[in-house]
Amino acid sequence: MKASVIVTSINNSHLAAHITMACLRDITLYTNPKDYELILVDPVCDNYNPPRDDYKVLKIDKWLKPDPDPGYAACVNLGAKEAKGDYLFFVQNDAFVNEGWLDGILKYLENGYDLVWPDQIPRTRADVLEIEKRDWFDEASLHGWNDEGLFAISRKAWDLSGGYNPEFSLLVQKEFLGRIGNLDIKRVDINKVRYTHLMAGSNLTLMEDNPQEYERRMTKDAEVLNKEP
Repeated sequence: MKASVIVTSINNSHLAAHITMACLRDITLYTNPKDYELILVDPVCDNYNPPRDDYKVLKIDKWLKPDPDPGYAACVNLGAKEAKGDYLFFVQNDAFVNEGWLDGILKYLENGYDLVWPDQIPRTRADVLEIEKRDWFDEASLHGWNDEGLFAISRKAWDLSGGYNPEFSLLVQKEFLGRIGNLDIKRVDINKVRYTHLMAGSNLTLMEDNPQEYERRMTKDAEVLNKEP
């Protein structure tokens, strides 16, 4: 098995469940089922509304429902632990892939790169037009938009990194990037593969519904991140 696609979700409303189903639908539609396994990490959170697949049309090989919800970082690590693939593709449930996405990323992993971040949209029209002008491959590869909605990493590099740190809540990726920057991991940000990401929907909801809790989590993460090594 080359690829394990790990979808993490927080289904705390009917809308969130429908977004998750749309994410899974795009992966199922635009990916050869023989090329990957799909692991859905779907924690039993407050107001839990699980996605539905009444007609069994979605490809879900493993459906993990940790209870209670251990947090985003722990869910990512759980999905990685259960994965059998040589390459791990982490997808948040509000990210929507395009046709050819898996092969477009896999070719980097199979040709010497350990960590790949594809480009996300929406961008401004000016940004897209500028990117489209970059028809020279090496230069264009340097102009992706690093984002946590979707990234891919080799199993070897993931194990070397130690995975996500569950001590963090909102600054998980920032801490992760800081650690892997000190490792012998070859990474690339690309714009040759794009996907649509609703971007920080859960964080924005927390900011609106419980700003005090958002501030508490952000402050806690920042304090840990800024500790002297």
